[in-house]
Amino acid sequence: MYAISALILFLCVMLLSVPVAFSLGFGALLPGWLGAPTSPSQVIRSIVTALDSFPLLAVPLFILAGEIMTKGGLARRLFSFADALLGRFHGGLAMSSVAACMMFGAISGSSPATVAAIGSMAIPLLVTKGYGERFSTSLVTAAGTLGVIVPPSIPMIIYGMAASTSVSALFIGGIIPAVVIGSLLMLYAYIYGRRNRATIITDAGAVSVAAAFRQSFWALVAPVMVLGGIYAGVFTPTEAAAIAVVYGAFVSMVVFREMSIKGFFETLVSTALVIAPILIIAGTGAALGRVLTLLQVPAQIGVFLGGAIDERLTLLLLINAILLIVGMFMETLSAIIVLTPILLPVLAPYGVDPVHFGLIMVVNLAIGFVTPPVGVNIYVASGITGLSVVEICKGLIVPLALLLIGLLAVTYIPALTLWLPSLGN
Repeated sequence: MYAISALILFLCVMLLSVPVAFSLGFGALLPGWLGAPTSPSQVIRSIVTALDSFPLLAVPLFILAGEIMTKGGLARRLFSFADALLGRFHGGLAMSSVAACMMFGAISGSSPATVAAIGSMAIPLLVTKGYGERFSTSLVTAAGTLGVIVPPSIPMIIYGMAASTSVSALFIGGIIPAVVIGSLLMLYAYIYGRRNRATIITDAGAVSVAAAFRQSFWALVAPVMVLGGIYAGVFTPTEAAAIAVVYGAFVSMVVFREMSIKGFFETLVSTALVIAPILIIAGTGAALGRVLTLLQVPAQIGVFLGGAIDERLTLLLLINAILLIVGMFMETLSAIIVLTPILLPVLAPYGVDPVHFGLIMVVNLAIGFVTPPVGVNIYVASGITGLSVVEICKGLIVPLALLLIGLLAVTYIPALTLWLPSLGN
């Protein structure tokens, strides 16, 4: 009863347009007010404990690194290199846009940031080269989901904190799912290019791969250094995020000279405005999750589902359906913090590895970035192109189907997420 009241209050307050962070806080406090064995002091301690986390420090640092690299010219050079590499194929420029989203995701960890950084360059160029505006916009919108599937990923960091699971293992486990989903979107771009080759203008050969590599070298070093250092065990994800900030600032201000000291401080301020709500959500969300755990909500759900479903494959399908629906209406980080302590214990008796479930959850909620009504990527892309949300959604039918195919592969082929982490054991 207490748990249901807390969740109802959380949803009602959020529907009244109260910020998510405060809605989570109200939900965490309500059971104690109603007489449950929780107290405001416990809620406050949970918030402080959640924020006093070394792995959580990676979140603001990766966001800052992405902002610096976007404004410092690194994102543009990543796109140029991807185009030189893939532009010779049918639909090459569209394939390059997907590849650029993957590379930028490897330094930003954010889906909307990936759409904003790559979409502002790629979509106008795609349209001028003869690609349909709806196709171009929807493709980049869908490819933006790779920003949180390609490691390092901010949702993976939050999940690792909520599930007490190795963030490095999540990062390594996310590589193959990202490649699978990115390849599906590239295949779609290739088929589109073949079918419309009479109207698409190509600049194949205008810039050699070697020349593009030289021009983009400093930008390409960033994801290799960050991910390589983590996988080699040289530094932790949090240390990697700090190194990415320092490296991005150095390259942007000294090598490329596209960011001034004033621009750097402006980036610090704008990033702080983005980071503050995320950290408050992390704290209050963790408090609500702790309260629900104390009220034995995960155990009760586990008993209910265990009695209703006795097959692992069916349970995973149901969990996917729940996460897809939640992703349509709820902000990603809040969903991870609230649902992880509820769903993870439910799956444990079925032998689902926490790393495997973490990547299932991340891919599900990544799809939420391209499904209305929340669908943040859709609104970012609409702001870039002026195309209506309805038009973009029409163009997303095929890319969304491909994302769902990728999700099913991640869900029912555990080796996609667990093989690479197992090599380090």
